[in-house]
Amino acid sequence: MPVDSFLHVSICISDPSQSVPFYRDVLGFEVEAEQHYSGPGPSAVMDVGDCELTVWLLRNGDQRLELIHFEKPESPPLAAPPQVNFLGLSHFTVGMKDPAGTLEELKARGVVVREHTRGNFIEGNDGFQFLFEDPDGLLIEAYTIPADGKLPY
Repeated sequence: MPVDSFLHVSICISDPSQSVPFYRDVLGFEVEAEQHYSGPGPSAVMDVGDCELTVWLLRNGDQRLELIHFEKPESPPLAAPPQVNFLGLSHFTVGMKDPAGTLEELKARGVVVREHTRGNFIEGNDGFQFLFEDPDGLLIEAYTIPADGKLPY
């Protein structure tokens, strides 16, 4: 049973005043909608008991993200800083044409950049990759888009 399409990734956030501007102003996603949900339907679907939540539906070209903030029940803090080898979502990757400029702009905006991860999976490829964090510590990989636009897979 193959899926018909990939719709979005949902990211649970702790502070909308930090995360929404990060995804909008730093990563360039457009906020398409903000919606508040409560009641038995969302409580059943989200499987967290009685809940109230707000979602921000974001888009950047064909890429879609959903930011979720639970007012009730509040989301517990992360047990440990995220690592790419943890089970579940390891990280997500964004493309960039100017890795050095991107890295410097992220640092200038106060984004946590894991500079020690700067490198390249494939020797001889142009540019480099590195990890940085969203306001809740979710790992994001910055990947240099090759000049020919072809991705490695």
